[in-house]
Amino acid sequence: MACVDVILDCIGAAYLQRNLVYLNVDGRLFVIGSITEFVAELNIAAMFEKRFSIQGKVTFSKRRNGLLKKAYDGCS
Repeated sequence: MACVDVILDCIGAAYLQRNLVYLNVDGRLFVIGSITEFVAELNIAAMFEKRFSIQGKVTFSKRRNGLLKKAYDGCS
């Protein structure tokens, strides 16, 4: 059922397995954020079978970092 070469994922862990189903052999999965969980289980056999790569990068401006720090500090 694979049909795409590149997936840009901003949902996160909840969509990982679903994304892998649609990713072509030698495809690329870019994880650019997460609105669900940050921890996901990955079947390594699927990586070997499809030869895909996963890349992740989250960048925040200093202003956003300050706001996030305040939010996290309020949680503890």
